[in-house]
Amino acid sequence: MKLRIRTTDSFGEKYEATFDAIREDNEIGVKYTYSDEYAKVKIFVLKDKVQIVRDGDIKSNKLLKVDQKTSFSYRASYMNRNFEIFTKSLIIEDKKINAIYSIIEGDSVINELTLKIDEL
Repeated sequence: MKLRIRTTDSFGEKYEATFDAIREDNEIGVKYTYSDEYAKVKIFVLKDKVQIVRDGDIKSNKLLKVDQKTSFSYRASYMNRNFEIFTKSLIIEDKKINAIYSIIEGDSVINELTLKIDEL
């Protein structure tokens, strides 16, 4: 199956890519697994939250849960930092995820992103 990932951020940067992915369903949700040029990526979709884990040249772990602030680590050769994420909107539908979230460092919002994930 194919998975399309699209993001836009508050700086006007846009990203769109489609990946060959594996979908695994179980009693608590869905797991998608794919690889991009930087990492192996696992997306866990549960009833009210989405976790995105990257493991490779870029290592990160983000949890999106509406109206909640969660910790977010980002590890790469050029950056090793911890942030927080505040999820403003999270819509989980069959084969679709739409989220709007802010990345926060200290007391400052450093970026706001829109994420769209579609199973094709």
